[in-house]
Amino acid sequence: MRRTRGFSMVELMVAIMLALLVTGAVISVFIGARRAFQGTSGTGAVTDGGRFAVGFLEQAVRNAGFMACNTTQRQANVLSVVLPSLAYNFTEPLDGFEANNTGVGAAYTLVAPATQLASISADPSTGDWVNGLDPALTDMVVKHNDVLVVRSTLSGSQPAYLTTAAPNGANNFTVNSNGITNFAAGQIAVMSDCAKSAAFQVQAGSTTTVAFNSGGGPPGNSAAALGMDFDLGAQVTPVTTAVWFIGPGADGDSALFSYTLNAAGVFPNSGPPNNGATEMVPDIEAMQILYGIDTTGTQTVSQYVTADQVPDFNSVMSVKIAILAASPLGSASIPSAALTYNLLGTIVTAPQDMRARQVFEVTVSVRNSLT
Repeated sequence: MRRTRGFSMVELMVAIMLALLVTGAVISVFIGARRAFQGTSGTGAVTDGGRFAVGFLEQAVRNAGFMACNTTQRQANVLSVVLPSLAYNFTEPLDGFEANNTGVGAAYTLVAPATQLASISADPSTGDWVNGLDPALTDMVVKHNDVLVVRSTLSGSQPAYLTTAAPNGANNFTVNSNGITNFAAGQIAVMSDCAKSAAFQVQAGSTTTVAFNSGGGPPGNSAAALGMDFDLGAQVTPVTTAVWFIGPGADGDSALFSYTLNAAGVFPNSGPPNNGATEMVPDIEAMQILYGIDTTGTQTVSQYVTADQVPDFNSVMSVKIAILAASPLGSASIPSAALTYNLLGTIVTAPQDMRARQVFEVTVSVRNSLT
């Protein structure tokens, strides 16, 4: 009779070893593919984030100072505010805040969460910016980052045109209905005939009428009339002040924010979280800004300076912006040493973590600053 036989110990050991080799090879291929996917996704996220952030900032700067068909240099301001005012100084196209110790030649280390589960925090001290950060931005901005302020026509609006003349002393204007721009109570608007213009607050309005008078607010108007004549065809457009800054994002990492200070019914407020601010691009970790000023009256840039060194923002001809974009955590290997990045002469040291990073720079002409 045949004896029933099984595998010998040697055969079992060989089979197990072969199975382990095959399993190890499969796991190795899977890990390699996963790392390649994460690396590719991380690179794509950095590229997309940087490109979108630069695009938003570039468009904002290009629109700075666009006041109907006029510029801020030839504009009167009848708002009841003491200038300069962050939200209501419509006699300047731009403004900005320079973070302490972040100018050309300076260096700092990125603020990083204490643990991977922690979140980036906004800086509660407005004194960490040269000459102080405006109170409207209290506890909103991440430390070491410059802040850009842009004043321009409200995004998405179109100019309306006077259908009757508005002589000096008039406080109720009739405009054509373009079906898009609606003039709401509290909104800041500009009336312009391309040679002169005035910024004021709408006290009542619709798509066809604009009512203006003294008082109201905030900020309100300092007079019951604009103090100048506007003929048939003069333009009326809503305007606003937008602040661009780096703040804590929804995912706990730094992000690029846009904060509209005075669109219809929206006025400055402060306190966490970012009240009224909109997260535009996630994982933007740093922003540095330089302003090209014209000191010779030749309509050319004489030098690039930080915000605190700009004597008059109407003299700014162009703006240099550098941002540091990062990928989501886990997209890269941990470097053996902390990596540094140059943002317009400011050296930024990144934490040793599993993120890919890249610097994006752009120089934007302030086209509406020309007289």
